[in-house]
Parts: sequence; C-alpha cells; structure tokens
Amino acid sequence: MEISNTNRMSYRCWLCGSDQLTLIKRSNINGALDSRTFSITDSKYGITGSIYQCTCCGFRQCSELDDVLRYYEDLEDESYEEGRVERSIQAKKLIEIIARYKARGRLLDIGAGTGNLVEVALNMGFDAQGLEPSKWLQGLAQKRGLPVYLGTFPHSALVGPYDIVTLIDVIEHVHNPVALLRGARDIVAEDGVIVVVTPNVASCMARMLGWWWWHYRVAHIGYFHRETLAFAAEKAHLQLVKMKRPTWFFSADYLFERVMTYFPAFMRMKAPVLLKKILIPLNLGDSLMGIYVPQKG
Repeated sequence: MEISNTNRMSYRCWLCGSDQLTLIKRSNINGALDSRTFSITDSKYGITGSIYQCTCCGFRQCSELDDVLRYYEDLEDESYEEGRVERSIQAKKLIEIIARYKARGRLLDIGAGTGNLVEVALNMGFDAQGLEPSKWLQGLAQKRGLPVYLGTFPHSALVGPYDIVTLIDVIEHVHNPVALLRGARDIVAEDGVIVVVTPNVASCMARMLGWWWWHYRVAHIGYFHRETLAFAAEKAHLQLVKMKRPTWFFSADYLFERVMTYFPAFMRMKAPVLLKKILIPLNLGDSLMGIYVPQKG
C-alpha cells in the first residue's frame, strides 16, 4: 500500500531524500511507548512501528518514529547488565578484528552502553572513550571508572581526531544515519577507521523468519542491507575497506529463552539452570560489520 499523495510530502527517505515511500508493514504497537519498550534485550520480536520502503534506494524506515531520543535517556535494562561477561567477550573479538586495521590510538565508541567495549579496548592498550545517552547505563560505566560520557553525538567533550570510531548496533536506532556517519567522519583522523555494525535485513534469517525476525522490534527504526549501507557510507564520503559478518556470544540459557518466544505460551519452558554456564558463539550471518576509511579529497 502506497502513502497517499496528501501524506507523501511528510515522509522522505532518510538516506536518499526521496518521497517515493511505500508502506510495507503497518505498526502493531499496542499502547503508549516508554523507555522499557526500547530496552536493549527486548524480546517482543515482530513488534514495530509502520515500516516504509524507499522505491528509489530500497532503504526501510519507521518514518513515524523519528524522535525516540527521550526513550533512550531514561532507559534501564537489568538483563543487559546480566550479560556483561558475554558482551565483553564479544567486544574483545570485535577489537581484535579492528586491530588488524588500526593497532593502537584513540578510540571512540558511540552508543557505549555500560562501557564493555571501552573497557576491553583500554585493557588492550587503546586510549578509549565512550558516549551513551542512557543515564542508567552511563552511570554504571562511571561507577566502574570508565571514561563514558553522557549524551548524544556530537558532544562537546569529545575532541578529535580519533583513530577509531565505532558504531556497534547504533545506526539502526537513528533517523539521521547519513548525518551520524558524516559526524563520525568529521571526528576521525585522516588515516583513521570507522566501524559500523548493524543487522542485515536482506540476510537469509531475516527472509526466512519474515516479520518475526528478532531484529524487527520497536527500537530499530532503520533497516539496512549491503547496498543501502554502502549507499549511506558513500553519501558520508566513506570508503569500504572490509565487510564481515561478526560473531556474537550468548549464554545458552539466554538463547533458550529467546527461542521459547517463538512457541505458543502454553509450550514455553524455563531454561535449565545448567545452561547459564554454557557460552555459545553464534554467527547466523544476519549482521553486517563494515570497516571504513575517509575518502580522500
């Protein structure tokens, strides 16, 4: 169903600026939004705002959810903190990949959460800082003595150039992805690298699960695949060096509980306690990790 001529001018593609948007999924959000709706560990898969697809560049976006910052500022997520061990292992693997392209220097992690990646980077010899909009998450990082600032990007406390800027699972949460990438380019050194990780809406898992794919959820308002991510990077004057599919790490009980969400309520079971001690590396190919450098000239 296409947007009516009356409403079309109110919606433009966040990547290419076209007003040629087609409604491909209606919102199925019930009730008012609050910070809990945007929790990092939200398991209400398939619940999204209305998703529109640009007929010019193919980007998918939730045009009606373009002002969600206030929800992140008040976000608290105890379950996220419970997975700190797994997230730290995941951060270490990401830093090891990044180090192949930039082995040392100043690192800025935008959307730093409780500072997992910042902490790992510091331990691996980088001069690392982070930025996080959630007061609760940033407060936990601060209690650990980690240099994670409160706020959104750009931020007056962050003075470049940085050798590395990371955007790990961030770009799908914003309504201005090209501006975000341009800002990262402005603050990175001429020989620096920018790392972007985001779900791949064209992956086999996304196609197989359809609207029940775990990355279709309220907090994700932009959906990328290789071509749209490449287009956004080009508009931000970034050159791709390497595209990878990163591996994530989860406790077995976490995965068990997530799988249970796909079953009818009467069939769901609690995860056996012993699963909590088992760590599982998982790579389903439904995330993209792009490593970029500023274009010359």
